[in-house]
Amino acid sequence: MKKFNTLLEAVEFAVTRCNSWSFATSNDNYDVKGLLVLAETSDSENPMDEDSFYVVSPAGAIGLCEDGEDIYWLFLTGSSTDEDLPTTLQTASQIKFCSKCGKEIILGAGFCGACGAKLN
Repeated sequence: MKKFNTLLEAVEFAVTRCNSWSFATSNDNYDVKGLLVLAETSDSENPMDEDSFYVVSPAGAIGLCEDGEDIYWLFLTGSSTDEDLPTTLQTASQIKFCSKCGKEIILGAGFCGACGAKLN
């Protein structure tokens, strides 16, 4: 799971994983352009404090970590429903994902069980 200091940085990374999101607590939907505009506006109007950061899941869901531990998922992808999104950063660091397909992998495995990619 990658960390980002601004929502715009998180969105720029998330768009490499998917192309549409829904807001976690409503039915608002966003495409790439809409989420980029929202992120730029949010960053300029509400800058993050130094202890907070954003995270992006392997499938492209975007979460906010205000206390360095708890993750509040803000933007979900269509595949987020299949993804086991962690609620804490500690849990997230224990889960390993394939860098090619984003699926959870078995610790110690040499290849991804979903796509067959060689794992580091």
